[in-house]
Amino acid sequence: MKKYLTIIFFIIFSCFCNAQIDRFKIQKTNNSYKLISPTGNSFFSLGITHTQALNYPNSMKIFVNKYKNDWSLASAEIYRNLISWEFNTAGYGAPKELRKLIPFMMPSQPLVENSSWLEKEKFFFSDIFDFEVKKEILNKIQNMTSEKDNPNLIGYFWTDMPMWNLKKSKEKFGFNWVDYIKNLPENSAGRIRYEKFKNEPLFDDSLTFEENFLKLIAKEYYKLIGEETKRLDPGTLIFGERYAMHRVPTYIMEEALPYIDVVSIQPHDCDFNEIYFRKIHEITGKPIMICDHQCSFPTEKYRYTMWQQLNNQTEVAEKHSEYLNEVINESYLIGYHRCQYIDRFEPTNNLLKQGMVKENGETYEPHASIITRTNKKVKEIFKEKRK
Repeated sequence: MKKYLTIIFFIIFSCFCNAQIDRFKIQKTNNSYKLISPTGNSFFSLGITHTQALNYPNSMKIFVNKYKNDWSLASAEIYRNLISWEFNTAGYGAPKELRKLIPFMMPSQPLVENSSWLEKEKFFFSDIFDFEVKKEILNKIQNMTSEKDNPNLIGYFWTDMPMWNLKKSKEKFGFNWVDYIKNLPENSAGRIRYEKFKNEPLFDDSLTFEENFLKLIAKEYYKLIGEETKRLDPGTLIFGERYAMHRVPTYIMEEALPYIDVVSIQPHDCDFNEIYFRKIHEITGKPIMICDHQCSFPTEKYRYTMWQQLNNQTEVAEKHSEYLNEVINESYLIGYHRCQYIDRFEPTNNLLKQGMVKENGETYEPHASIITRTNKKVKEIFKEKRK
């Protein structure tokens, strides 16, 4: 009898351990997309990225003095601020303690160091055909999924603003991914694959040979990271790479589609470009997340700011309202994440990456109040139009 009870207990325990937690999902109804929380509530994701920048050098003083170097204290106040401003998501780049309090996006380490914002000496491509390179990338995917049991996890992002454009890559860095592969040593995996590809039929006759080989790189890369992400966490949404607007060829996006649930775009100006977004949705057939965006304004201390600069904070907040009111009317858009919680100064470029909060912890007003009203209105429109 004792033996059978032990077996029954083991079966029940195994089932419990293997049970999947409820996940965030995407629902499509009458060509309208919406995120669904684990509790069954539909929502439009309004988030703020980079909340971990609170302990960046220029704001370290407040992190030490006000929050006592304690992310639990800091995260509690960040959470209160996000909710008071009518945000419902932390976006990506949130500290672990905040990830316990609010839905968030988990980014990976850069899977390849090909982000377009990198300095020349830090930018490079990888031999995606090489076994050791693949192994290193898979280890990064493993690290990315370390919080797969966190019920607040909405989904995963891969590399930020990858440089896929052959021409722009050559202009900015002096080489592109195809150049990198074809100049590898003759016995390298990538060079061998490149030479073999010369004798193979092209994927697409409308593309050049270089574009076809780049498509092959994308096919190899996305298959590797897509299958591994799904294997490690089959229930969670994949938001893919965070593409810079107008910077990624659609023939590259197409290779990611079998593995991603959402196309993530980072716009670069203050006016919503409905023609661009509608075209991307039409080509991909996927919902879209605006994953990182803002407009900025000069301050007394910082004249130069990242993102398109307008005259003052009121003008920026009103432009934010205009932008979001257009976004919420596009039924394929499932969220908008604003860049930066607290001011972050980049001394290398002498630029301020502007937040909702100044580096001394003071909230920008009337900027925050206008954004709060906008977010609240957007939530009301969402409930009305995407039932």
